[in-house]
Amino acid sequence: MLYFAYGSNLDPRQMERRCPGHHVVGLAALADHRLGFPRFTPDWGGGTCGPIHAHGQQLWGVVFEVTDEHMVVLDSYEGFRGSGDQHNAYDRETVTVDLVRPDDGSVPRRLRATTYFARASNPQPPSRRYLDTILHGAAHHRLPEDYVEALRKTDVGEEPTDSGPEGETDGS
Repeated sequence: MLYFAYGSNLDPRQMERRCPGHHVVGLAALADHRLGFPRFTPDWGGGTCGPIHAHGQQLWGVVFEVTDEHMVVLDSYEGFRGSGDQHNAYDRETVTVDLVRPDDGSVPRRLRATTYFARASNPQPPSRRYLDTILHGAAHHRLPEDYVEALRKTDVGEEPTDSGPEGETDGS
């Protein structure tokens, strides 16, 4: 199964803990979307991210090949209980992304991949720790420099001192 990550799951250490044995397919972009922080979570001490429709913009991320078991783990972290469940923190959807830099040497192409869309709930800026996790993953996977630079300029909120390293609902 193909999974498009755009948030904290870009971090290679986090993905290895959550989905050991996953494979990187390559760098991809979701057209007509941007990264937003529509959902607060106390686990990260601030807003967590999700795709926001934005005509003409691109949301950059990475496509991973994951197993059904990995998706169960990701569903748990993203607060996805099932299709149409009113208690979902994130909804799981299939999107078409442009694979622009395949890691296997194949040709760039369009792919259908699963990703998570946040349900807005008390939007807030991300915590420094959460944004740094995304930035670490973005640098690791060599997302476009102008995109990474724009991420660096994201305003951050005050972070509580008792928040933990892994969020229950933390954005893909």
